[in-house]
Amino acid sequence: MTTIVTGYYGSGKTEFVVNLAMTLAEETGQRITIADLDIINPFFRSRERAKDLAALGIDVMGSAIENHVAQDIPAVSYGFLSRVRAGERVILDLAGGEAGLHLLAGCQDAIGAHEFLCVLNAYRPETDTAVKMVAFCKVINAKSPFPLTGLVNNGHMLSHTSGEVVLASQEMVLEAAGALGLPLKYTLVQEDVYRGIEAEVISEKVLPFVKPQMREDWQG
Repeated sequence: MTTIVTGYYGSGKTEFVVNLAMTLAEETGQRITIADLDIINPFFRSRERAKDLAALGIDVMGSAIENHVAQDIPAVSYGFLSRVRAGERVILDLAGGEAGLHLLAGCQDAIGAHEFLCVLNAYRPETDTAVKMVAFCKVINAKSPFPLTGLVNNGHMLSHTSGEVVLASQEMVLEAAGALGLPLKYTLVQEDVYRGIEAEVISEKVLPFVKPQMREDWQG
């Protein structure tokens, strides 16, 4: 199955993708592929973790250029589509916002069974209310060849994240989910924070993590 992941710039979309891939690799024991399709924003790309993820059975496919980790040429390889057609578990990490949807045009004929998730963070100004979340998701649905199938709560304030922060974001995402008729599929939350609010987290699956994968300690 293919998982397509979108979100507003800075929503933590790539952090979610990496943690989802790690969870799937551990749970299934199968090869997981991340297709890094972000050719717009040079920060926090999943390809930056390619070597570490390879040791966990996760392949990161991005640019067709060898040693592509540091390359910012706006081009990607569609080599991952052979794995999509083979029915392997592939996660498409789109660039943020509606601009990231353009590359889906080259995938449309290959993608069969899939889920399309939108990562939402209530602490970004573009999605800091349920109304804004709904509006953003409607733009994605209007411009994507695939409709959204679920939402992800990634409400956080970096090292200042508390249980209250996560739950306040959850309340907004649930309101947006109700308005859109979509499920809250995942919650991404730091493990020590999750332990204090476990009974109050509402989503089909929780992805607790020990430390962020896409942000160095010095970045807060």
